Formats: sequence, structure tokens, C-alpha cells
Amino acid sequence: MKNYLFLIIFIFFSCQEEITLDLPQAENKLVVEGAIEPGFPPYVILTRNQGYFESIDNTTYNDLFVNDIDSVKVWYYNDNGERKIRILEQIPGLDSLPPIYTDLSYFSIANNYEFSQEGETYYLEIKWNDKIVTAETTIPEPTPLDCLWVEKSETAEKDFKYDIRAVYSDPVGAINNILIRSKRLEHWKRDSIDGQIKNENDPQLILLDAAPNVLANGESFKTYFPRPREEGGFPSGSYNTDHYKIFDNNGTEDTIFLSHDIVLIKFCQIDVLSVKFWRGVVRQSTSNNNPFTEPMNLVSNIINGLGVWTGYGAVYYKIPIIKDTIIKKEYVPEIIDIF
Repeated sequence: MKNYLFLIIFIFFSCQEEITLDLPQAENKLVVEGAIEPGFPPYVILTRNQGYFESIDNTTYNDLFVNDIDSVKVWYYNDNGERKIRILEQIPGLDSLPPIYTDLSYFSIANNYEFSQEGETYYLEIKWNDKIVTAETTIPEPTPLDCLWVEKSETAEKDFKYDIRAVYSDPVGAINNILIRSKRLEHWKRDSIDGQIKNENDPQLILLDAAPNVLANGESFKTYFPRPREEGGFPSGSYNTDHYKIFDNNGTEDTIFLSHDIVLIKFCQIDVLSVKFWRGVVRQSTSNNNPFTEPMNLVSNIINGLGVWTGYGAVYYKIPIIKDTIIKKEYVPEIIDIF
């Protein structure tokens, strides 16, 4: 019996055939994240794509950035048909960050920068590795919110959690594609190691939502802006108002005062191709880790590359998270605020 069993096992393993899949290599493409909005210079962040099955190691992150660009140009045509062009150059001194290409002349004429204007169509051209990557986008007219206000969260368990709410009046007959970003300019926490109070603000604007506004033509309605998550997922967070935090101080219960959050809201109009891309990003982010979600490809407006080139008709609001605060005045951002 043992001999028969050995023979069966031998036949089973000897009949196995090693299968090797010859997967096609991903085409080497430039990935563009570019934007332009009134009063600020155009900018692009350039990376390269990576194959799905390619290995990831300590050098992968740095290898994705592209520094060997031949040229980056942005232009539009004025009313006389003349082409107004800007050459974008890499910002020097950002060794620890992704390379950013922008119009460096902005930093000498920041108060009178007139290249980026609402209503204009802007063309992007990038030359890299004997390839020409192009795109175009339009800066729509911005549509401000009627007002924003701060009120206590109805769902949060803690008393110091508050929400940002707003009223928006949609223009009659306009095709609006809305994108919203936010970040905490100030968010105070007690460091559990050294006990110091530190501002753990959001390093950049986080995408909250993007969608065509097809159901509210000419209507006014209330909405609210939950705090998005940096790691993705459905945005459902609240913000902190002034409060005292109880903590253990070497076996003794103690309290410390933490000041309120200060939040920046970026409320934008974008064109049709841009909203298709950013809507796809939102859908992928909010379905994170859902095994039943159908995979999808992002709709890109980049020709001969990947990514997006977006014109933002943007308005900004700076909101301190203090009970009953009402904001009607727009905030004038610095260049660091637009990222």
C-alpha cells in the first residue's frame, strides 16, 4: 500500500508544469499634475508611471520624479490672436520635495501677475525624451458661496467637534463643475512624548469632492464641508473648537487648553474634462479597500501622457472653528495656500 501511495504522489508532482506569464511592460509615460488659476503662475509636477507588477523599494519614490525635462511651456491667445507664452522652470532648492515647474518671474512681480485670467484657455506643452506632451484647459468664472458658518456637529460624540456649513446659489443656465479642497492651517495637539503643544496642520489642500452640478440649476441650497481624510476614504470628519484635553501626567490627571482649528476652503469651478478626472479620483478614494468596487481608469486630458491639466476658477475662505462664526468675505491667498 505504501508503494502505491508513493507512486501516486510521484506521478502527481511529475505532471506539474511550471507556468511563466510574459506580462507586457508598461509604456514609459509622463504623468502630469498641472494647474493654473487667476493671479498665480501656472505650475506642473512631473512624475513617470510605473508598471503594476514592478518592484517597490527604497528608491522607487525618488525614481518616479522627472528632472530631465527639455522644456515646459504654457500659453494663451489674446483678443488680437497673439500668443502670450511663459516658460516654466524648476523651482530651485526643493531637493526634498517633488520638482515643481513654474513661471519664476511671478516672484518678482507677484502683485501684478496678469498672465493667468479667468475665461482664457491655456495650452501646455512639455518636451521630454523626444516626446511632446500637450494639454489644454480653461479657467472658468468663479462662483462664490453666499456664506459659511460654524455649528456644533450633530453626529460627533465629543462636544468640541464642529462642522462647516454653507449656502450656495447656483447661477441660472450655467454649466457648473465644482471642485472643493480644504486644509487645516492650524490644528493644535499635545505631543504625548515631550508634552508640548504643537500645530499639526495639514501640509497641503486635500480633495474633498468634485462633481458636475447638474441637479441644482438656479437653485440655492445648504451644504456642508466635512473634514477629509489624508489617507482617503469617505470624508466624514469634524473640526475642533477651543477645548481642554485631559491627560495623564506621571500618574496624576491634568488638563491642557487647545485652541480651535483654522480651516482653509478652496471652492472652484473647473472645466468638463478636469471634473471627469477629479471625479474619478474622488470615487477611487471613497471606495478605498472596498473589494466589491469595480476598478476604473481615470479620464485624462493629457495627450501623449497621463494626469491632468486643470484651470481653477477659485475662491478661498478662511474659517476659524468658533461657535456661530459666519464668513461672507473671501480670503486672499498666498501662493503657498494654492497647493
